[in-house]
Amino acid sequence: MVFSVIEDLPLFEKRNISILPPGWIAFYEHQVKAHGIAATKSWMENQVYLSLGYFLSACASMGLDATPMEGINRNAYKQLLSQSEYAPLFAVTVGYADASDLNHPTVLPKSRFDLDDVVQSI
Repeated sequence: MVFSVIEDLPLFEKRNISILPPGWIAFYEHQVKAHGIAATKSWMENQVYLSLGYFLSACASMGLDATPMEGINRNAYKQLLSQSEYAPLFAVTVGYADASDLNHPTVLPKSRFDLDDVVQSI
């Protein structure tokens, strides 16, 4: 699965912002778009990352293993997918883990720091 973001800001606004309730449009105009094109595009990418969390949760609820991958060759994916209006951000593999794989947690348990070493109560 490849997750992509719309590259063209006017197209994004036409397809997404224009259909929102007035309060949400005001939020976009004053809290997002007011900070400029670069900030708006960064916000748009972050919205795609939010969908990743839902996707991974959905896979887990169906008993599927999923691994998100950044660092993909975005240009190669863009050419392969032939979606000129979108820019690929990341990919996710989905399937079933091989329990005999040497990297499977049942074969080689994950090492983790103690909770007190990484979480501080304030």
